[in-house]
Amino acid sequence: MPMKLYAHPDNYKTKKALIAAKYVGLEVEVPKAAGAEQTGKIPVLETPQGCIFSSGAIARYISRISRPVGLYGQNLIEGGMIDSWVEFCTHELEVPLCTWVLPVMGTMEEVPEVTALAKEDVKRALSVLNKHLLHNMYMVGHVITLADISICSALVDGMKHVLDEEFRKPFANLMRWFSLCMSQPEFKSVLGDIKLCGKGGGKAQAAPKKEAAPKTDAAPKKDAAPKKDAAPKKDAAPKKDAAPKKDAAPKKEAKKEGKKEEKKDDKPAEQIAEDLEKMKKDKLKKTIKEGGKRGVEIEGAADMGGLQFFCTSVDIPEGDLELLVKSVEAMNAKSDPTEEERKGGSGHIGKMVFSAGAEQLAIVAYVPEAKQGELSCKEWLEKVLGTQGGKLESTSTSICTGFVKTNSDKGVFPLKIREPMILEANNFLRSKGLFPDNDDSDDDECVFGDDDFPSM
Repeated sequence: MPMKLYAHPDNYKTKKALIAAKYVGLEVEVPKAAGAEQTGKIPVLETPQGCIFSSGAIARYISRISRPVGLYGQNLIEGGMIDSWVEFCTHELEVPLCTWVLPVMGTMEEVPEVTALAKEDVKRALSVLNKHLLHNMYMVGHVITLADISICSALVDGMKHVLDEEFRKPFANLMRWFSLCMSQPEFKSVLGDIKLCGKGGGKAQAAPKKEAAPKTDAAPKKDAAPKKDAAPKKDAAPKKDAAPKKDAAPKKEAKKEGKKEEKKDDKPAEQIAEDLEKMKKDKLKKTIKEGGKRGVEIEGAADMGGLQFFCTSVDIPEGDLELLVKSVEAMNAKSDPTEEERKGGSGHIGKMVFSAGAEQLAIVAYVPEAKQGELSCKEWLEKVLGTQGGKLESTSTSICTGFVKTNSDKGVFPLKIREPMILEANNFLRSKGLFPDNDDSDDDECVFGDDDFPSM
């Protein structure tokens, strides 16, 4: 049974929750005419356990439903980073962008002085996002999270109405990321195809004024009906005596029971083997699907950013090196442009892919033939494995594999070491001139604290 979301269907905050629901596989229905007159307050999500109100709370609740999907991160630090960007979106982006966009949409009257200030604030916020996305595929980690959904949903109205070609020009990294998000089936199914604002942007429309509704006279109160006399209580019926218990049936012979137990033991053993084989096939299928989808994302991100190499992580292999190789093969598979949902297509891009499990962090490095003169696959992986005492498993000119075992005594945990190793892989590429450098000096870096986000 679908949950009901009472909210304005065209509001970007409603769409934020609906996109999150698509990712976690939650069925959410937005009833027609779901206005505040029906609920008293919107948005409200009606669940079997109770109601949740406020768009932020609803989006967070939906994002936490499926841990494997990772909309709220895979660990505490990722969850904190997602919260940081969601709050940045709310205070630093949504407030000035709505001030600029709503008059253009005819929702409120324009105050030219306020609009001018809002434009500068939007430009400042987009600069922060653009700088962050120079070295990041997504806002947090290597998959879509609530941070991407929140910021992308907030930008949609602006991209359609006010952020014209000239305004968007300095934000190439942001536009690459926005296009990548909008190409995802989950975003497309909710937002549809977005037509970007052309030259000049839109002009403010006059907000329509509503006529005051005439007051109605209060209806006279009806006289209270006289209370009826209470009916006399009947005497309690006498309790019947409890029926005597029947004697327990005699137990069957031990031999028959032994035979039945043997049959029961044989059946589960066969069933377990079948279930394990089915689980293995299902996991391989999911691994290939995840790899194919990630290949399309890598191709889009690399083409937009002019990248030759890419470092990322996948979740489904869970540290299984054999499955991780299958995932990389799916990323590199030739893409069929006629397919409704494209897969693979990144075989021309070098990559290092990580997968964290309970026992180890599995790593696969891939260098296409055309780039083997510039980079040694084995040297690249050995350099990265060396930072955490990892072991090289197999080597070839194109694909090399390795792993780092979990060691609780030394504080080596797959999820903990994954991000530093991805950073090390990118740094090695930079040393070879194969990955873009950040030309900005350290003095220009922006560090945000609580004082940078004043309460509105």
